[in-house]
Amino acid sequence: MRVLLIEPEPHAREGLRAILSAEGHEVSVAEDIPAGFARLSSEAFGVLLLDADLPPSRNVMVTVLDLLRLARRGDPGVRGILIASCVEDVPGDLAAQGVLAVLEKPVELSRLRLALEAAASRQGQRSAV
Repeated sequence: MRVLLIEPEPHAREGLRAILSAEGHEVSVAEDIPAGFARLSSEAFGVLLLDADLPPSRNVMVTVLDLLRLARRGDPGVRGILIASCVEDVPGDLAAQGVLAVLEKPVELSRLRLALEAAASRQGQRSAV
């Protein structure tokens, strides 16, 4: 599966990239929202793995959920997985916006794998139709 990982912390970003790549996923990384937009304009992804704690872009008030909305305009099957330091701070009604899971930091890899499997299953169902 093609995954866009947006994570500002270099060690977390590279650690998740290495783990996901070792499990067979094609992973592109971005360190902030503008870099994520740049990736979305040039590549297609099945899943966006988004740090929900990222502040909006300085120049324009854009959030990680805006990135997910943009990706879903091009492909409504794109799903998001949010990673947050406090799950209670994440906005509600996320399923309608394409969010499959909200994972608390530090990320439990077993929960991340389950969320990625759910995304792959949904993509498989779409392509079978």
